[in-house]
Amino acid sequence: MIATGMLMLACGIIAGQFHHQFGVAPILGATLCAACFLRPRDLAIVGLGGMLLRDLLMGTSLFTGVRLAGIGLVVLAVVALKVRPTVRSLLIGLLVSSPIFHLALAVGDWATGTCGVWPKTPQGLAGAIVASIPYFQRSFIGDVLFTGLFLGAYVLMACGWSWSSKSIRPIS
Repeated sequence: MIATGMLMLACGIIAGQFHHQFGVAPILGATLCAACFLRPRDLAIVGLGGMLLRDLLMGTSLFTGVRLAGIGLVVLAVVALKVRPTVRSLLIGLLVSSPIFHLALAVGDWATGTCGVWPKTPQGLAGAIVASIPYFQRSFIGDVLFTGLFLGAYVLMACGWSWSSKSIRPIS
């Protein structure tokens, strides 16, 4: 449970440092990392708790509910996929969860008018989805990088490695 809380805090605090214009955040990376090692309940705590903490740091809005729904769908997807710490499993997890999350955000933006004002028509929905594609591209790259960073940090800690002033060395 301590690892779950630490991962949730890390992703929430790190995500709070990134703003919308960068188009990257560690939430999906932390959720995929958590899926490899934690139970589904703990995975939900990391994803939903990290997203909620991020919004509490950045400021909550109507879109907070949209982000929580999106990360909830991601949690359901990675649990259904049974994501494990293999390249193939993580790649499948990224290729499924990242589009799910960003589609949920695009639909949420269309429904709430938070980021853009779209007509409440099928054409407006299509416009919101198309407008989110550049954001999705940057975000997917960030998702890949953060997944690697979180997994790398986990492996280093799990294997008993620590940082010294001169090099990385095993803890004796």
